[in-house]
Amino acid sequence: MHPPVHPPVPPSAHPSSAPPGMIELATEHRFAGDWPGAFEAAYVTVAPTVDDLHRHYGSRFAKTVEAELRHMIPDLLRWHLPRHPDTGVLVPDMCYPLTLLRDDYVLFARTPMAHQPQRVTLGIDALDRLARPRTDLRLFQLRDRWDARRTGELLTRCGGPGFLASRPLLLDESGRHAEAWAAAGFDLRVLLFDERWGRARTDPAAWTDPSRRARAVDQSLAWLRPAFAFLPEATRRAADATGLVRIDLRGRRLVLEAGGPRAWLLNGAPAARAETEEFGVELSRVPSMPLAHARRPPELTALLRGELGPGDLHPVTFETLFPGLPAPHPSPPVRLPTDIRVRCGTATHTVQMREGRIVIPHTDEEVRRERALIALGGARIGCLAAQDGWRDSTIRMPRAMRRLRDEVMLLAQRGDVWALRAAVESGLDRHARDAQGRTLRDRLAWTGTSI
Repeated sequence: MHPPVHPPVPPSAHPSSAPPGMIELATEHRFAGDWPGAFEAAYVTVAPTVDDLHRHYGSRFAKTVEAELRHMIPDLLRWHLPRHPDTGVLVPDMCYPLTLLRDDYVLFARTPMAHQPQRVTLGIDALDRLARPRTDLRLFQLRDRWDARRTGELLTRCGGPGFLASRPLLLDESGRHAEAWAAAGFDLRVLLFDERWGRARTDPAAWTDPSRRARAVDQSLAWLRPAFAFLPEATRRAADATGLVRIDLRGRRLVLEAGGPRAWLLNGAPAARAETEEFGVELSRVPSMPLAHARRPPELTALLRGELGPGDLHPVTFETLFPGLPAPHPSPPVRLPTDIRVRCGTATHTVQMREGRIVIPHTDEEVRRERALIALGGARIGCLAAQDGWRDSTIRMPRAMRRLRDEVMLLAQRGDVWALRAAVESGLDRHARDAQGRTLRDRLAWTGTSI
């Protein structure tokens, strides 16, 4: 079973499916030894329950699962689950196997359906019974993503202390991928231009032009973004008696010597005879390493590119990658605007949120006249549409007000009650209704909290 072929989305600090308030509350419960409370604070549901596991699978199996749950950091798992970078909403209806239990049973996390509240479900099933098109292995056996006992492995996968100044990583980021492999100590043999391996997907001019050959090699290596420091250990874990591991890329294949420096870059579908001559075995018999184990962690890429700063990381991730540095202050809740500019007839006016009310820059007489015209069949536009449409979903508001309402409802979908409370304290009218007429109370019911 392989994950869908798409690059990982780096966890972003804003917007996040794990708001700072959630992380803080879940951490308090976890440190107090209340792991069920930590799960509920992170909006993670365990199904079946531990009692169900005892009844249906026996006490030994149930205790194994319970031990895993007691060491889980549910808000860290949520922070690492792939999400839309603009909205913070989790990739919908996906199953992420986390770890193998026994008899091919796995503990997995499942994300909600599209447009549903962002509650994650932890379940147990046989790996081969999980729906293949909706199963993604990028978190499988990577315990630094969620296990409190193994979070330190992330620093190893990033390259150890000083990883941001790693020459191989910087060369790889600059596009000099072949040089990066050499700087990391790998003896990379390129077989793309060997007659035995075919010319498919290779620029024909690269066979004779050294500069184009170099570009072809770099292009073939560009997609992996390898975790250089971790690859020797990862290959040792994945290898079998052949002593080799393969990584399948887009039309290419990397073969690595387990724990050793030798690596081969070749076309993805060479002749079987060439494989046997070169490696002593057909590559279909060589273990395939999951891309998530071969690639550097997505937060490392985000740090290298400046998409994240250290203070944007989950607190556990920050402590792991930057030990000894003072913890950054938690990010403030998302701020929503309280002054909204809308088109009102031929003018542009500012509609204000003040003390839970929508204030418009019109006199009472102007408002009465507008309402009289509406009663006679006139259109409700501008400021009056903004004021009335906030609480009545049948009224079309100006675009800027619709954007604000959508952002408010998105916060409710993500369960960010902390940002919503801050917005109400700043004057937001809490009686908004979404396009289906549901109130914020309706949209927040799944969290068990209110604003």
